[in-house]
Amino acid sequence: MISNKIKVMVLASMLGISSAFAGPISGSPHDLSANALLDSNTADNGEICVYCHTPHAANTAFTGAPLWNKATPTGTFDMYGATIAGTNTAATPASPSLACLSCHDGVSAIDSIVNAPGSGMNAVAGSNDINSLAVDYGGNIGGTPGTTTVGNPDLTNDHPVSIVYTPGTAGLRPVATVLTTLGDNSAWLGATTVEDLLRGVGNDQVECGSCHDPHNGGKTQGTDTEVNFLRHTNQNSYLCLGCHDK
Repeated sequence: MISNKIKVMVLASMLGISSAFAGPISGSPHDLSANALLDSNTADNGEICVYCHTPHAANTAFTGAPLWNKATPTGTFDMYGATIAGTNTAATPASPSLACLSCHDGVSAIDSIVNAPGSGMNAVAGSNDINSLAVDYGGNIGGTPGTTTVGNPDLTNDHPVSIVYTPGTAGLRPVATVLTTLGDNSAWLGATTVEDLLRGVGNDQVECGSCHDPHNGGKTQGTDTEVNFLRHTNQNSYLCLGCHDK
């Protein structure tokens, strides 16, 4: 039987490996506990994970993320539609992308949660959408950045989500493509092959999480020119070239 001491050493080693390529959430744009505009809402400030997850009384109807602490977005989305190759997006975003749109649709209050910290297990309605904060939290994907969404959240001008990845179509690489054989040959966060990037019901769709890891709070390669939460550097378009053989 493996001793507890060895187990601790193995766990510490694993955590050390993880921290080598992923930045902390603390202090990142996803650390809403550090935003002074939310401090007036004393029911849910001061914790980091609570804005997305809760250990108790989670939204069990939501399948896109574990122990989800936000309501499922119910709005109607204007989807990208057909690509130049003729592949159509789904009529509405799948759960993995709805998880992101729970804050980034320009409509939902980012400080609304299903279960507030503490023993009360009370919902917090929230009052701040992503456009109302003084710092940049990635903007309003559902419309014009910095402007409150009017009407249906608009995804027509963004990379298609909830769309089946079809190898060979418009230069898309085979799903078995090993990502470290491309670009700068460095590892991708949470993925070894293109197939590892796919999400959705059949694990065959491009979703927000195909390119982004919400827990990677650091710059992808530690530089100020990079965007937070990418799975790989996009210098020289390496992130795009993971899927697109151009």
